[in-house]
Amino acid sequence: MEWNNIENRIWDEEAVLKHLLAHTEADDVFYDIGANIGIYSCLVDSLLTDGTVVAFEPYPPNVERLRINLAANGIDTPVQQRPLSDRPKTATFYLYDTDKAGAQHGSLDTDYPSGDPIGSFSIDTVAGDWLVERGEIPAPSVVKIDVQGTGTAVIDGLEESLSADRCRLVYAEAHGNAEQLRSRLQRLGFSTVTLGVDRPGKEPTVVGYRDGVSLPTADAETTSTAVF
Repeated sequence: MEWNNIENRIWDEEAVLKHLLAHTEADDVFYDIGANIGIYSCLVDSLLTDGTVVAFEPYPPNVERLRINLAANGIDTPVQQRPLSDRPKTATFYLYDTDKAGAQHGSLDTDYPSGDPIGSFSIDTVAGDWLVERGEIPAPSVVKIDVQGTGTAVIDGLEESLSADRCRLVYAEAHGNAEQLRSRLQRLGFSTVTLGVDRPGKEPTVVGYRDGVSLPTADAETTSTAVF
């Protein structure tokens, strides 16, 4: 499963990944919300000199592999294992398709995922703004959200941080909720565009950006390497 993510599945998101890497600045604070095994985290971190990556991943087998991959790339950052939501609460995390490391379809949502869950466990959620206010994590400048249907709750729990001028880019993967993601980002002061994902039936990723931010094309030359 992990090998499939690196060798095959990530390239379905090539336009999003190339766009993100082309816009990464050396001092960015990058939130990888739904980090899985760390592909985005490791590649973005390789472009940072004064910035940092904050990786969020709740599924324990993914967390184990994420930590190994971060360490292999010299990234010293704790993994945030509580899933982000609009408020603290005890929720149920449902697992779909596979229980192996690299599992893509774990979710707190019960509407978007198709089929019956193969397992579940109880977990406490947290609002991102609360973590920032307590000084547990730095405020973000670039955010990637891939949480299988609960992206709107993540945004609601990060309203203060996302509204700050420092936060200039948000990449939100849509799972039946593209319009809700777009409207929330626009309400927080972002303009929005979409980037297609090369996967049958997959919705485009919603990108929120600040007015006045210069956006080079996704094909801009960027060199980013990571070890897995």
